[in-house]
Amino acid sequence: MDKECYREALRTQISNAYDNVRYTYKAHHKFADRLEKHFFYLRLSQIVVTAVSSGGFVGKIATGCDVLMWIAGLTSVLSLGMNLYSKEYKLQNEINMHRGAANELWDIREEYDSLRTEFDALENSAIVQKRDMLCHKVSSVNRHYPATDDKSYMEARLEYSS
Repeated sequence: MDKECYREALRTQISNAYDNVRYTYKAHHKFADRLEKHFFYLRLSQIVVTAVSSGGFVGKIATGCDVLMWIAGLTSVLSLGMNLYSKEYKLQNEINMHRGAANELWDIREEYDSLRTEFDALENSAIVQKRDMLCHKVSSVNRHYPATDDKSYMEARLEYSS
């Protein structure tokens, strides 16, 4: 492979890696946004179910209606289930992990963008050295943070393609 073909192959590889980091960065944000929405509705549901449960018990005492006691009991069980779910599934922690991954990927994305800008001014050996360093950084992020899902990746792709 001649020097120009090799250089063009490097340029293509770096552009592809930049796009992958950009999509992954956005996918982590999309995933965290979706988890935050889920977390909000879970908390809101817990409040509503607890209010219905409490209201049922108060209503039973005030009116003596047995149906209200059944409603209070069932919503109390539902509230317990929701509380156990939210205790076991640490949504806020997962949200923070995805935000952390996105923050680290933002720095890497900017470094790739700088490498693309400086490409013509650098020697092949310097380009390869920077590329390898960035690949290791991306690999480290991928090892230390949770993965996103297909839906988040597709949302990121749609956002960038429009």
